[in-house]
Amino acid sequence: MLEPLHTTGAGVFAVVLGLVWGSFANVCIYRWPAGKSVVKPGSHCGSCQEPIAWYDNVPMLSYLWLRGRCRRCQAGFSPRYLLVEAVTGALFGVAWWYTLGTGGFLAPDQTRLVEFVVDAAFIFVMVVITFIDLDHMLILNLVTVPSMIMFYGASLLLGHAWWFGLVGAAIGYGVPWLIGEVYFRVRGREGLGLGDSTLLAVVGALLGWHGVVFTLFGGSVVGAVIGIAALLAARSKAPAHTEGEAPAPTLMKTELPFGPFLAMAAVFYLFAAPWIGVHFRL
Repeated sequence: MLEPLHTTGAGVFAVVLGLVWGSFANVCIYRWPAGKSVVKPGSHCGSCQEPIAWYDNVPMLSYLWLRGRCRRCQAGFSPRYLLVEAVTGALFGVAWWYTLGTGGFLAPDQTRLVEFVVDAAFIFVMVVITFIDLDHMLILNLVTVPSMIMFYGASLLLGHAWWFGLVGAAIGYGVPWLIGEVYFRVRGREGLGLGDSTLLAVVGALLGWHGVVFTLFGGSVVGAVIGIAALLAARSKAPAHTEGEAPAPTLMKTELPFGPFLAMAAVFYLFAAPWIGVHFRL
């Protein structure tokens, strides 16, 4: 019944679909933190305010053939627009392979399409959360609360017990909240924000408490590796200071958004959960 969805053409369509949703993700990333509608006005140049024609709004291709500039005023667009579309398109392709392509042959036919839609929605939410957090050090309840409800419903559609997503969301919110509270009491400053808690609650609503544990651990490892690498790079470029002069502030006192690392770990677990489960059992 789903045989046409297994073809290479279907995989290409999934990537193109991801590029389109990546373009919409760019709109959400820019407008939601500013409290703006993602519907009106339509796409326009931030410099000259002129609407962008449909033929200049084709995901990835428009950016490349216009060399990242507005056709009218030649103002430059951030290459991050291209990055968001490319990442979303690629991850939609992985989701297709995992559910409808070669990776999904072991799953029952009737659940593959549902799994693809759920995985694609989860990827979209993680991409939006990642880049908003990178820009504003903020994870919006506007994104996480509806997502939590939606993915709990999705977990039921995928055949999980009613308590699976509820326990996952509760642990996802409660554990980082407790860690952040202890950190604040000991150090006197915020460690994990409530935004990280709501993000993990979204993860738990779909992937259960196992997904929360892996995401928290995996995000911590990735964050530590990237943070240490950035610290070493900053120290190598820091100017020398004379005796008696206070050294320049280091990256150790710089806050880094944790949400992107959690989102990366969550998307990895989304696809690697069966492999991880088998190896841990062995």
